[in-house]
This record gives sequence, structure tokens and C-alpha cells, in this order.
Amino acid sequence: MKKNLLLEPSRLFSRICVRKFPSLFLRISKLTPVLLLLVCLQVSAKAISQRISIKAHNVPLAQVFQSIREQSGYEFIYNNELIKQAKPVNLEVKEVSLEQALDQTFINQPLTYTLLEKTIIIKSARNNTNIRSVLNIDIKGKVQDEKGEGLPGVSIQVSGTTLGTVTDASGNFTINAPENATLIFSYIGYANQTVAVNGRAQINVTLAPDTQALNEVVVTALGIEKNARSVTYAQQNVGGEELNRVKDPNLMNTLAGKAAGVVITRGTGGPGASSKVILRGNKSITGNNQPLYVIDGIPMNNANGAQGSSLFDTRDAGDAISNLNPEDIENISVLKGASAAALYGSQAANGVIIVTTKKGRKGITSVNFSSTATFEEPIALPEVQTTYGQGTGGVANTAINDSWGPKITNGSDRHLKDFFETGKTFVNSLAITSGNDMGQFYVSYANTNANGIVPNNDYNRHNVNLRGTTQIFNNKVSLDGSVNYINQMVKNRPQAGFYFSPIFSLYLFPTGDDFSKYSGSKYAVWNPTRAMTVQNWPYIRNEASSNQNPYWITNKNQTDQGRDRTIYSFSAKWNITDWLNLQGRTTYDKVEDIYELRQYASSDPTLVGANGGYRKNITKTDQLYTDILLSGTKNLSTNVFISATLGFSNTQNNFYDLNLANNGATNTLVLPNFFSAYNLQEPFISTESTQKRLTQAAFGTATVGYKETVFLDLTGRNEWSSTVNQPFFYPSVGLSYVLTETLGSSDIFSFAKVRASYAEVGNALPFGVANWTPPYTLDPGNNIIGRANLPFYNGNDTTALKPERTKSYEFGTELRFLQDKLSLNLTYYNATTYNQVFQIAAPAGAGATNFWINGGTIRNKGVEAVVSYNAEFGKVKWTPTLNFSRNINQIRELSDLLKAQYFVLNNGGSTRMIQLLLARPGIANLGGKEYGSYGDLFGKAYQRDENGNIKYGANGLPLLSAGTDQYLGNANPNFLLGFNNQFSYKNVNLSFLVDGRFGGKIVSQTQQWLDFKGLSRRSGEARDAGGVMVNEQMIAAETYYNFISGKGDVAAAAEEYLYDATNIRLREFAIGYTFPKFKSVIKDLNLSLVGRNLLFFYKDAPFDPEISISTANGMQGMDAFNMPSTRSYGVTLRATF
Repeated sequence: MKKNLLLEPSRLFSRICVRKFPSLFLRISKLTPVLLLLVCLQVSAKAISQRISIKAHNVPLAQVFQSIREQSGYEFIYNNELIKQAKPVNLEVKEVSLEQALDQTFINQPLTYTLLEKTIIIKSARNNTNIRSVLNIDIKGKVQDEKGEGLPGVSIQVSGTTLGTVTDASGNFTINAPENATLIFSYIGYANQTVAVNGRAQINVTLAPDTQALNEVVVTALGIEKNARSVTYAQQNVGGEELNRVKDPNLMNTLAGKAAGVVITRGTGGPGASSKVILRGNKSITGNNQPLYVIDGIPMNNANGAQGSSLFDTRDAGDAISNLNPEDIENISVLKGASAAALYGSQAANGVIIVTTKKGRKGITSVNFSSTATFEEPIALPEVQTTYGQGTGGVANTAINDSWGPKITNGSDRHLKDFFETGKTFVNSLAITSGNDMGQFYVSYANTNANGIVPNNDYNRHNVNLRGTTQIFNNKVSLDGSVNYINQMVKNRPQAGFYFSPIFSLYLFPTGDDFSKYSGSKYAVWNPTRAMTVQNWPYIRNEASSNQNPYWITNKNQTDQGRDRTIYSFSAKWNITDWLNLQGRTTYDKVEDIYELRQYASSDPTLVGANGGYRKNITKTDQLYTDILLSGTKNLSTNVFISATLGFSNTQNNFYDLNLANNGATNTLVLPNFFSAYNLQEPFISTESTQKRLTQAAFGTATVGYKETVFLDLTGRNEWSSTVNQPFFYPSVGLSYVLTETLGSSDIFSFAKVRASYAEVGNALPFGVANWTPPYTLDPGNNIIGRANLPFYNGNDTTALKPERTKSYEFGTELRFLQDKLSLNLTYYNATTYNQVFQIAAPAGAGATNFWINGGTIRNKGVEAVVSYNAEFGKVKWTPTLNFSRNINQIRELSDLLKAQYFVLNNGGSTRMIQLLLARPGIANLGGKEYGSYGDLFGKAYQRDENGNIKYGANGLPLLSAGTDQYLGNANPNFLLGFNNQFSYKNVNLSFLVDGRFGGKIVSQTQQWLDFKGLSRRSGEARDAGGVMVNEQMIAAETYYNFISGKGDVAAAAEEYLYDATNIRLREFAIGYTFPKFKSVIKDLNLSLVGRNLLFFYKDAPFDPEISISTANGMQGMDAFNMPSTRSYGVTLRATF
């Protein structure tokens, strides 16, 4: 058989990376702490005992000075006219002291020298006097911004020399310089300022912002820095300060409303729950829809844990990005389009979020402390009736949990509020940073501790980050090493849905019964027959619903989710010349998750046996990433430059999963309430799987610029993967043109740029899916080939299951007005994703259960706009930013092999469920749409006449659609709007974010169940009114609501529980005060009051439309006993020492 060569062009690199590198990397990772220690030692070391070597033959004296300066770190001060008198130097010394080298240098010279601290002053030998007071003075001062706040890290250079320093954390500086020197002050984002000393010993400087400089450099794919005007695609940056202003345990929630085209949906799992992040619409029907996360230029192992895929299993195992400490983040760049992300190939279909982390800086030593305490309470609880008790038909019956009984006087909804606790979140972080010319370090620790609003829900996370950078060989080589350790534990993370949700039982508790009989410690009672405590709840499995005491669920259906994660990173960069550098980077990211579920005896018999149940799941993932980059920037002529990077990357992913559990209610534990794998009764579930994937790529990018006006951007990536049997090439091309360089600018019209780009990117096959199995012909006439869901093996088949592929183009413009105070960024994009991957049932006799096929196309097109303004009204500054986006999703094609003309993404397994389906072109009644869309909602609708009026039957009840479910709407919003505001006045700063999602439809199964049980407020009001007036006929309330809610296994009237998803909220609010500068060790102190999700300005639905049952595909637009939305408020203290 022909030998399979996975990577013929790179076999040597593959062998090194795959066979040798893991062990090599482990050795490197062990040396990382040593590197960090050396950096710390270098930072504090003094430049003493320098040994100098010089070999000079007839060279100018100034060249010898340069050699001594590079070896010793000492600076020279001299008069150029004086140096012209010097003779050429002939000298050869080896490993001598600085003084010896200088003495040898000045033999037979008309000059001499004086050593003053780290400075060598050259003077005439004929006038050898002490000139310290004449030539040098100590100059002190402070550099501040226009608000009077000190600027740390400002570079201060003595003009004409290499002598300089930087300001400390408060903006103060001290420099020894000639009394007639000129100082140059420079700082990123501010205009340079030149100041003559004129003998002054005190100089204070105020730097003015340079708007052009603020946008001068941006971080793009692979961590490559580019001039902002050369970028040919949409990119938006959010600073670390903005992310930390109002904190959240999951940092991605703090990005909501702050970047156009970004949709963030929170999970229902309480503190630290996963979040779904979508950039420019859903692109994959069954695959990954979330962006690639890149940390300091290196792709992150973002393999999310298990996510619920139905209403009966909504477990949230967490996501990877939420593990990061927000205080370690310098800024986030959102690359929304394919062109921006093309260098990442098959990982780039859903866009890229680039995270740049903090590191030590030269000349700055500071200790930063931050402490936040917030408290949260539930809002948007269901509205229930309290006037009618248990029973049916108006007759009391305390044996059931329906509330269609007679009127009562002791009804209460207090239990809804009493069950929930005040949530508490405490976030404390400490960071130490320092650095000098030889090395820099950054060390941080953070602890996040949260108690959710559900009893016994606890979240605790520890973050430790060590990072060191150093420059060696006269700054020719720079090294950067870091270790990031995360330890996280979540206890009793709440779930939505039916089986494990305490909300289900809480909301459906019947009116009239006394909840206090089952609450608190009364959730369990002693059973003398079994000699143990058992569940105290009369409604277990009542009316065919999985109903347990909510306190039993939180105390005796215990879950622990632990995560242990370590990320090792190392990079080395060699500046070969002043225009060419070679860089090598590697990251090893290792994650271990352990999940345990302990269900005590007397739990719901549908789920476990009489003695209880136990489940343990161990998941291990790791990613080893390595790349090599050769980069250069060169002026080809006066007007033309080129900046290019060539590289190769190797990514190896490993996945291991072990699952042990009792087999539902069919078996149980041998001994009651003893939770161990040894105590599982046969036959129990035992599965173990191991999966691997290797991805290698060769890539290149080049930007050619002409007169800083026109820029051409080209990228290409050729990728090989172990899951496909052929390489794939991903290209992109972009063009930008700065109009104002040609047309000129004015005070009104400051800057104008247009840009266009095209790219092709991919979405890798789901983990564990490979195309190496022989093809099985499913439909020879249409040439449709399937892949059996069989174990991986090496084969020589060339007809491959292909990864999903996206072709995208975008056009945009960037405009600035009023001397750059007002800016407008507009983008139009169009992206088509084809080769959609589906799993379908295999034909009889195929030898497999399922097959994978390529069979669908999705198109996303839309517009984005970002408007910002910098306004000043005296001492008041206001910076508003408006983010607008609209995306239109269309399913352009689906395979005929998918059943019923549409693919069922989620139907929940219940006739009372609203089905979330993907419509295919040509299906009837799509609400006038030509194509279906991802997120289309289908279900039973009211029959209507030609005028849109509801039809009614002889019994007076509305008629429901028969046969195929009808199109009801789409769960996605029509457009998004975020309005972010920042104010400052003297020492007071205020910010708030108003965020809105407009349009879209959502459905509430919670409301349907409340109607079904006679608990909803409207069902009580209907009884008060004598029934429901339907088509001029009074229908008994119980009859009407039983019908529309689907009682008796009749499909619910889905249309009745459909709501407008529009909601506008005050997402963030913060007001803070910066105390006047302390003379003590505290350099900066700020106290802020903060709040998140404080209020809704508008909301139609009875629940929060932005909370999803699960962050998995297909679970959007639906409420099924979701956790209630919460508002949080608290205080943040920040101090710098």
C-alpha cells in the first residue's frame, strides 16, 4: 500500500515537532522559572565590575566610545569640536576594567576624562579641572497629561547623546545632564515635546495627546504590528481598563456592547458560566461558531467543556477564555472578518479575538492592587397568581400540583423570592512590575470568589501569572517567558431545563401549599424503614414532570467541577539587522477537568435507582503550538516600502475523556449514598476515548505601501491536517487608500481612508471526525459521498470529507473630522460558508450507525458602524462611542439527504416544545422570506384567514395549524446598538453603557408551563373575569389555558408563547473618585461605585432574552426555566504603590 505522507513539504519539521519537541518543551518549561529569576536578578543588578575588550586599528575615537558604551552601559558626554582634535586609536585590550580601558584609550591624546556615576565626561587635557558644576546638573521634574495625572514610562532623552531615562509610576524623573542641554520627552499616544534646560534644576512638562499616534500601530494576526492606516479590514480595540471598569467573572461578558458586530449570550450557569460569542453571525450549522482566541500572538486552546444540547441535560462545563485574569490584559483586538483572520486558516472562519497581556516595562517599578466587591439580586421573576389553590375544575385536590382549585386566602408567591439568596462576588488582584534596560518582569495573583443566587452555588478561581523579558547581546536578542496557572472549582452550578433545575420545581410549586414545610433544612426527613434521611417533597414525578424539592437538588444532587490549567509560553526574537528579524515561539497549554455528580437516595426515580447515583467524568486536553517567523520591513525606494513575514506553525491537540456513571434508573449504587466508582452496580456506563489532531501550516504575509497613501496587503496559508487527506490553501488580498494624502486635509475634514478585502478561510472538522475511512456512496446520481462514523485509521483514499470553507469580502471607510475629534468607521461584509458538515443516519447494511456528509451553504451579510467623539466643555470631558451592527443570515442550500426538508437542530423531545429548525429554500410559509435562516423558530401556529384573522372551531377555541410546524420568526436580532459613555471632571470619572438588541423572536416554555399548571397571573385574572373572551364567546379559563399550553399531550400553541426579543438595558455604570496624590507610599488611589445590568429601559419578554439555556448550537431563543437575570452593584478600590 502506498505510504501516506501527511506533510511531504515539511517532513523534517514535522519529525522534530512531533517526535522530539514534546520532551524538549518540557525541559524548556522547567527552565522558565529560571529565566524569570534571572530577569529579576538582572533588573536589580548594578553595572559593576564591567570587563572591556577592544581591538581597534586606526579607528576614530568616537567609534571606541561606542564600543565601550555597549559593553559597560556608561554614557559619554563631549563636545564634537573637542573630539575633532583626537588622533585615531590603535588599541588591543582583553577583559580589562573600565578604567584600564579608558586609560589605554587616552594615551597620547589631547583629551582626558572624568567618571561621574554612569557618565564619562570628555574634556581637554590642557584644562583638567573639576567641571561637574559647569557641565552637569541634577534635573528633577514630573511629566503629566492634560488632566494633571502623572504619565509613567515617558522616555526622556538628552538631545545629541544616548543619555536618557524614563519616568516612574507617578510620572516623576531625575536625570543628570549638561546645564545647557535640550531634553526630548516622548510617549506613545502623545506628541513629542522638546525643552531647553537653561540651567534649571526643576522641569515640569505637560504632554498633549497625539490622536494620529494613538491609532498609529495596531496588533493584527500572529501578533504582527501594523500601521493602522495600512490595515485593509475592520478591526476594533477595547482597552484593559474598559474591561475591568465593571467586572464579571467571565471577562467576555464585559465586551458586550463595546464592539460592533459582536453578539454575546450568557449561559444560565451562574457565576463564571460560559458565554457564547458570535462575530458577524452564525456560520456553521453543526460545527463551531465561536471565534478563535489568540493570546500574545499564539492561538489559545479554547476547547470548551461539555455544553447542554437539550432541555434534559443543560450542564455547563465552562469555557476556556473565562479562565483568564482580566487584570492581566492590556487590550483586546476584535478581528471580525475573514481577511483579518486569514493567517489562521481553518481556525479563522468565525473571526479572531486577540488578547495582549501585560508585561514589565523599562524604568517602572510599581505595585498595583485592585479589590472589587459586588452583590447581585434576581430580577424578572415570573408573575404568578396567589388566589386559586390546588385542584382542578375549581375543586380542591392537594394530591396534585395543579392550581386550578377553588379560591383561597392564604396564597403567596413569597417562596420565589425567599429561595434566592443575595449573590456575592469578591475579586482581589495584586500585580508587581519592574524593569530596566537589561530585563523586565511582571508577576500577578488574582482570586475570584463568588456565591450565586442559588443556595450552595460557589465559584472560586485562582490565577497566578509570571512573565519575564530580557534583552541580551546588545539588544540583538530578546527573550520572553511566562507561566500562567489557573485553578478553578465550581460547586453546584445551576442548570436550566427539567431534570436538574431547582427553578423548575420552584416556579411550579402549587398555590396554597406552604413552601416553608419543605424549605431550609426541612428538604429532608428521617425514614426509619431505610434508616436514612430522604427527600421531603410530595410532588416527585407528579403529573409526569420531573419534580424534586429545589433544596434537595441544591444539597443532595451535588456537583463539583474542578479545573486545573497551566499555560507555558516562551519566545525568542533575533534582530538580525535593523530591518530583519527571526522569531520562534511556543506554547504548551494543559487542561484537566474533573466533574462529579452525587445523587442521594430518594432522588427522582426517573434519573437514579433507590440507592442513589454517581457520575465521574475526567477530561484532559492539551495543545502544543510552535511557530517560526521571519519578518522584515524595508524601504525599496523613497516612496515604496515592504513589510513581510514568512512562517511555519505546528499545532498538536490531544483529547482524553473518561466517563463512569450509573445507567440512569435501570441500576443504582450497591450501598446507598456511598459515591465511588467501586460502588456502581453492574451494568454501569464506562467509556474512555482518546483523540488527536495535528495541524501544520506554511504561511506568508506582505504589505506594500506607496507614499504612506496606498497599501496592498497579501496573505497566504497552506495547511495540512491529520483529519483530512489533502492540504488546503487559504488566501487573502486587501487594499487601502488614504484619500487625505492625495486630496489634502483641513480642520473640518481631518482624515479619510477607504479599504477593500477578500479572503478564504476554514472551519476545521469537529474534533474526532476524520475522513480517512473509505467513502460510502449515498447518492451516486448527485455525487454525494458520506463518511462512516468509524475509528480513525491511516488510508490512501483521496476523496475527502472537506472542512467548512468561507469566502468573504468586505468594503469600508474610516473618516475623521474636526481635527480628529469625531470619527466614523463603516463596513459592509458578505461571507458565504459552504461544505456544511452534517451527521446523518447510515443506510441499512452500511456497517455503521451514522455518516458525516458535506451538504449545505450559509450566507451572512451585514453592515457595521462605529461613531466616536472627543468633546470638551471646560474641565468636563465626554467621550461617547456608538456601535451599530446588522447581520442578515440566509441558508442558501441544504442537502436532500436531510429529512423533512429541514434539519432539526433542537426539538427537546416534547410535543410542548418549540422546535428550532433550519429551513431550506422552497419550504412553504417562511414569513415572506426567500431563504430560511439560522435560528428560525417553528411550531404550532393559529390558523388564519386571508385577512390574518384567527380561525375558531365549533367549541370556540382557536384552530391550530395541522401537519408541518409553521414558521414563527427568528431568534436573532435585526440589529444591535451599544452606546458607551465616559465622562471626567477633575478627579471624578463617570461611565455608563446602554446596550440594546432590536428585533427577533423568543419563546418561553416557562410561561407555557405556568399556564399549563394554572399558576400564571393571567390564568388567575381570567378566572376572576369569569373566563377568557374568545371570538365574542366566554371560554372557561382552565379549558382555554389547557388547550393553548398543550395539556393532554396536545401540541402547545407555540405562537401564543412567542415574544419580541427587543430589550434595552443599562448594562454598565461606574462613578469613581481619584484621591489627591499622597505623599506616602500610595502613588494613586481610586474608589468607584459600580453596577451591571441595573435596569431595563424596555423588555417585552417575561424573561431576559440574552440568557441562553446553553451556549451550544441551537439552544438560542428559548426560555425553559432559565436562571433569572440579575442586577449587581458594588464597589471597586484601586491603589498603586
